[in-house]
Amino acid sequence: MIHYTCDRCKREIDACHETRYTVRIEIQASSDPALADFDEDIDHLTELHQVLEGIADDDLDFPLSLPAQIVRYDLCPECHQQFLKNPLGRDAMMAIGFSNN
Repeated sequence: MIHYTCDRCKREIDACHETRYTVRIEIQASSDPALADFDEDIDHLTELHQVLEGIADDDLDFPLSLPAQIVRYDLCPECHQQFLKNPLGRDAMMAIGFSNN
């Protein structure tokens, strides 16, 4: 028999009698093309051509982009409601309150 535990409150979830919620988060690196540094003296088409030739020569032995990270959490019904109210946990971070030293 599979046992589930809420990843937030650590309470055991009885999958036969209550709903178990699964939160799946995908994290990817992203960049804003508008903020990229472009040098007017560089021939970008030539550079792109060289990169593509290198890919063909290497037979795609390396990833073209960073892989996404996927994390999964199981939540009980009570923690599911709390997660929906505050998915990033901002209230907890604001309540810490550091001094102005």
